[in-house]
Amino acid sequence: MKNTIICLLVLSTVMACKPKETNSKEKLPDAKAFGYLHLVGKLGDAPLHMNLIQDQDYDGKPWYNGSYTIDDIQEPIGIYTISDTTGQDLLILDEMGTPDDKVGEFKGKLTDGSFTGTFTSKEGKELPFALDFSYPEGSLKFTTVRVEVSKKADEKLKDSPKATFRYEFVKPKQDWLRFVLLGEVVGDSLAQVYKTIENAYIQEQKPFFDSYLEEAKAQIGEDSDFNPSFLNYESEKSMDVLFNQDNLLSIAVVDYSYSGGAHGNYGSSCASFDLTKQKKITLEDLFKPGYEKTLTDALNAAARKKYGVKKLDEVLFVDKVEPNGNFFVTGKGICFNYTPYEIASYAQGEQRIFVPFAELKGVLK
Repeated sequence: MKNTIICLLVLSTVMACKPKETNSKEKLPDAKAFGYLHLVGKLGDAPLHMNLIQDQDYDGKPWYNGSYTIDDIQEPIGIYTISDTTGQDLLILDEMGTPDDKVGEFKGKLTDGSFTGTFTSKEGKELPFALDFSYPEGSLKFTTVRVEVSKKADEKLKDSPKATFRYEFVKPKQDWLRFVLLGEVVGDSLAQVYKTIENAYIQEQKPFFDSYLEEAKAQIGEDSDFNPSFLNYESEKSMDVLFNQDNLLSIAVVDYSYSGGAHGNYGSSCASFDLTKQKKITLEDLFKPGYEKTLTDALNAAARKKYGVKKLDEVLFVDKVEPNGNFFVTGKGICFNYTPYEIASYAQGEQRIFVPFAELKGVLK
């Protein structure tokens, strides 16, 4: 599932700390650990930031997913690991896209705290890149945690199907931020009850397994020819770091579940936090009263540009995209996130539409 929807994932040794005032290279986490990497450097002459989650693929090799931003635009572009068939032990990161899309590709070596190599744009232009694993002032380190537990549907069956409950998250040092991130995972009301992400993991798994065992027992008893794979249920909550610089943090909480059928369901809930003011950012924090029409017009113009169409219903379920509460910001724009089926098909995946603040000057505070 992690390779399908590009989510997160063993407790890493990367420890949370205050923002640093230097740009010195950090030591990379062990290749077999689950970790978070913040890489800073240049693509050609352009300053670039990259946020990656490190995990292990099914073959035991390091696997990465995340996003990067060019500083003069700051539109996050999703990237993920593809297999290296060169035999040169390279790290290859492709931009997100459909199978028919032409995408950009980073290809290089990740060693000694640096990621260096060549980027090939979707137009075929090649540029060198050189990035260091570092945390400049205004960015945060995190502890990264992956915990999971599984239960069999029937302990008496040799090849019994099972359900798996999993949490994968980044954990900051700051108490206030840990608590608001917990609220993004379980909701503000339950955050008041659970207090910590670890307790939430313990408390949330019980109703999941109770429901699973009851349903599995009924299906196994009713149909001796049941397909075991349809009862390999999953529930997973994970986090992506979308932007982490200049005292601005943006994250996505990814909620995935599989409860039988052809595929699972997933969706991301995004949020941004002002690290100086120690608060979650709202639309009202960003825009003057009466901003709605200007924002909607700019959002639809950005969508038509993104998809290369004059009418959005040529590629989407809708002919007009409305701003929703599922958004995050960078230093130079706002990005709205739409989960599968919200404005597009499951096969098209989540849709993110970025609007530069330059297009919203009249309504920005």
